[in-house]
Amino acid sequence: MTRILYLTPGCFDKGGISRYGRYQIEALREIVGPVNLRVLSLLGPDEDSFETGFDVAWHGGSGAATRGSRARFALRAAREVALWRPDVILCAHVNFTPLVSRLAQLSGATTVLNVYGLELWSGLTPARLAHMGRMDHVISDCHATADHVRNEAMHADDPVVIWDCVDLERFCPGPAPDHLVTRYGLPEAGTRRIVLTLGRLAVAARHKGYDRLIEIWGHVRTCMPDAHLVVAGRGDDADRLKAKVADLGLSDSISFTGSVDEEDLAAIYRVGDVFCLVSDKGPGRGEGIPLTPLEAMASGVPVLVGNEDGSREAVDAGRNGTVVSPRDADAMTNALVDLLTRAGPGLAAEARAVATERFGYTAFVDKHRAFLADIGKGA
Repeated sequence: MTRILYLTPGCFDKGGISRYGRYQIEALREIVGPVNLRVLSLLGPDEDSFETGFDVAWHGGSGAATRGSRARFALRAAREVALWRPDVILCAHVNFTPLVSRLAQLSGATTVLNVYGLELWSGLTPARLAHMGRMDHVISDCHATADHVRNEAMHADDPVVIWDCVDLERFCPGPAPDHLVTRYGLPEAGTRRIVLTLGRLAVAARHKGYDRLIEIWGHVRTCMPDAHLVVAGRGDDADRLKAKVADLGLSDSISFTGSVDEEDLAAIYRVGDVFCLVSDKGPGRGEGIPLTPLEAMASGVPVLVGNEDGSREAVDAGRNGTVVSPRDADAMTNALVDLLTRAGPGLAAEARAVATERFGYTAFVDKHRAFLADIGKGA
């Protein structure tokens, strides 16, 4: 049976990379068995972690990584390689590639690197780029990131694309619970046509397009007076966004929920008639494929996404939403009004269908099983 050592910067926080890692770890445990997968996490859980626990073989402390914590992580990884002798070392972030290269030299293990997007075009050091090229195989969470690897000649082989996945049992269509209205200050059910956006309202996440959405909202309301925007999430940019809404005179038609409890995350998607996340890509900005549009689709909500990153892979020829340029405010306005006008059972069913076809957990597991078989490390 194949033994896999999984090295991750963290799998406890609620960021997209950690979510991908948790799904991947569960998939690998299913494929090779729990005893044949050992997970080492540089960072441990803290007050902002998932409320549900997650088992790993070893993890560091909470808070930012330090030189000491990195050294302890490297020593533990070297110990696992020396004593446990894994067949595969899976590197969950490009920052770990120098360490993984050295471990592979000692053990002869096959190396696999996950890539997601922003980390490849923002601040990647020459040393890490060189070690990335030495990885035996690369897995990308979307075609957009794989294209970047190919176009920039970052690896000799094309990455294998394994799309991020969604828990289709947890994220599913249905009525939104009544308590969401009072807990998060939402409009009463059925009184408004709701556009939902959700994510970190952080300075570092401005590429997600919250400003863009707020700036066109007045035009959307002109076309559709009963439209209401719900901005869900928290972050260090939230106060600025709220002030912008007030300055534009839109406070009566835009609600901010603040932090969403993990127990309410799946349900809050169901308040939306349309989900919007039109992100952009550039130096220091962007990502591969955001998870929130996929969770919205699984919940039966059509999506409006941007065309500069992996978001566009969430939409199947207009069946379940629309793809627009983040640079075209008029196109974004028109697409949002169109989706709100057409929103209903038919579009909701198509959103759920595309989520199931492309981003279901079963397909995620099958792709990892096929990947391991292709590299000669099948269970």
